[in-house]
Amino acid sequence: MAPPTIASILYIAHDTGLIGGAERQLLELLRGLDRTRFRPLLVCLEPGGPVASGARELDVPVYHTLRKWRWDLSVIARLRSLIRREKVRIVHAYLGLPGFYGSLAGKSAGAKVITTIRIAGPRRRFTDFSERLAFLISDKIISNSRAGVDYYFRFFPGRHKTVVIYNGYARSDFDATSIKPREQLGLPPDGLLIGHVANLSYLKDYPTFLKSLVKVFAAYPSAYAVIVGDGAKRQEYEDLAQSLGISHRTLFLGHRRDVLDLIRWFDVCVLASHPCYSEGLSNSIAEYMGMAKPVVATAVGGNPELVKHGVTGLLAKAGDPVDLAQKIITLLGDSNLREKIGKEGRRFFEENLTLERMVNDTQVVYEALLRK
Repeated sequence: MAPPTIASILYIAHDTGLIGGAERQLLELLRGLDRTRFRPLLVCLEPGGPVASGARELDVPVYHTLRKWRWDLSVIARLRSLIRREKVRIVHAYLGLPGFYGSLAGKSAGAKVITTIRIAGPRRRFTDFSERLAFLISDKIISNSRAGVDYYFRFFPGRHKTVVIYNGYARSDFDATSIKPREQLGLPPDGLLIGHVANLSYLKDYPTFLKSLVKVFAAYPSAYAVIVGDGAKRQEYEDLAQSLGISHRTLFLGHRRDVLDLIRWFDVCVLASHPCYSEGLSNSIAEYMGMAKPVVATAVGGNPELVKHGVTGLLAKAGDPVDLAQKIITLLGDSNLREKIGKEGRRFFEENLTLERMVNDTQVVYEALLRK
């Protein structure tokens, strides 16, 4: 148990087996948290995943509150017991279901509650209802984009409780000087590389990206597309690449832990976000910028907050493979423009997306809540 001067913070998150943007940011926050002021604990709603193992590597105690089914309300009682036993001062829940359980348990146990916004578009109906309920109950809502705040609170009360804190990343991860050879990373030995880093789920618009590659490969027949990520839609997207006749130049690498090593070799970095489900603040775009790489992104959700068209990247129309292809081709054909945009992206990263800034801004929220 923490000394009286150190506040215990209970984080609640999914741990489904894939590390997405929210999960990565949670682990970055745990890594940078000031342990002289805050004692972190983590509850995962699923057992034995990479979030729990990553937290343990950071010496964070991990608890599993297992559900018998998705809406198992007995989880609330178990969380409340843990909060009281560990004298938790703040519950910080990541995403919808953790927010639903965490807000009800935290409030009933007398803790302050923080919920999060990581997306700027519609969810499944009951998920959307549970998130909005958690927002009503919570004391503070941290969004990683202005777009997320605008989406949820255009007509819904609670905007006054929101604070926007951009994702944060450790500079040292992006400044490594050693470069692994392409072959060692499973990349082709030569040819321009177009990278796309994102889980293969319905939330990302891989069909538009894959269709755009038909036109890109026609203009640059020696180029390759490198897709980094895994998910339920992988087989579907591999089949689509096959039917489009581009599978021989499209590499599906699956989930990788050496993402930044791969990005170092990409000539153009892409993120195609789904126009129907939108996007909060993309970790992929931030990582591209941290590596000083030129970005092409669809103009969805929080993407324009990072990608200033013609400055830190190029924005393409959502759901338009022709426009996306044209933006990729523009960068492939101009190495000077790629370098210029990459440098501007890195400058934006240094000013807005560092781990120090994200951790400090989050701790300011904690301190304010603790004073109330």
